[in-house]
Amino acid sequence: MTSRSAAEKMLLIFSAFSALTISPFVYLRWLDGDMLMASIDAIMVFLATVFFVFIYYSRKVKTAQLMLCGFLAASVVTTIAIRGQSNIFWLYPSMIAFFYMLSARSAGIICFVAIMLIAITLFPTSSTLEFLTINFSLLLTAIFSYVSFDNYSKINNKLTLLASIDPLTLSGNRRALDIKLKKILIHQERAYSNVSLLLLDVDYFKKINDNYGHASGDKVLIELVALIQKHSRSLDDLYRYGGEEFILLPLNANLAEAKRVAEKLCVLIAQSTFVDDIAVTISIGVAKYRMDETAEAWISRADAALYLAKDSGRNCVVVETALAEKAS
Repeated sequence: MTSRSAAEKMLLIFSAFSALTISPFVYLRWLDGDMLMASIDAIMVFLATVFFVFIYYSRKVKTAQLMLCGFLAASVVTTIAIRGQSNIFWLYPSMIAFFYMLSARSAGIICFVAIMLIAITLFPTSSTLEFLTINFSLLLTAIFSYVSFDNYSKINNKLTLLASIDPLTLSGNRRALDIKLKKILIHQERAYSNVSLLLLDVDYFKKINDNYGHASGDKVLIELVALIQKHSRSLDDLYRYGGEEFILLPLNANLAEAKRVAEKLCVLIAQSTFVDDIAVTISIGVAKYRMDETAEAWISRADAALYLAKDSGRNCVVVETALAEKAS
């Protein structure tokens, strides 16, 4: 079992805390003879417990977040309808929770529906001034929350993207590669499928830097990545693994398919010219994932195949099966 995310932990803590804190009110309201509110509180405790069990076993965070927000909105609206506007204050922190857990659009829709239902409930019993004050303050809180959390989400997405991109080539970086490999291994544990890894290395890259300068060497890498991405499928991921080493993860490719992809890239790059008319070739090692192995072991087998490709004259592709053949 993989470790739980921060979102999962937050939802588990919230549901458990809700069940524990609301439970005493069931007893206290029952003692006061308020059977209606005691029943509502009992339902809330039950739903919070069910919610905890659902999150604990299903681990469906997005579904759980939507369920929780719907549950909160329904509880607040119901309480206000029964107890009156004195309970309106519960909606303000609830709206913040909606925007924290959901997308700004989804949270905005829930807030709008809740405010409209509350307006319908309060209209016959409130004065015009009270009615306008309550609804305008709720609308302003929802609008400010929408703007704030929408901007926060956009900034956070940009920062996440920057943290996963190699600043020179704009391919994925080592951090993004580690995350991707972790996801692949988790998926393979659930349902094994064909997935292969291509480890690419630019041949004689040191000579390019020595003869043309590091600036030209950098431009070669930039143009090389652009060329590979242009001729790769949109779902294939490219990552910078080292200085002039890259890892390509073609989607659902067995060894034969991965070898064809690698050979196509080798020919394409050898027939292309880069900045300052520099000719470039690459060597590629190909390895298919083996069940229950680590990402490091997988990359290590691709690296061994790459070493054999370089030892065989470079500008070629070697798959992991060739290692066994050479050993025998």
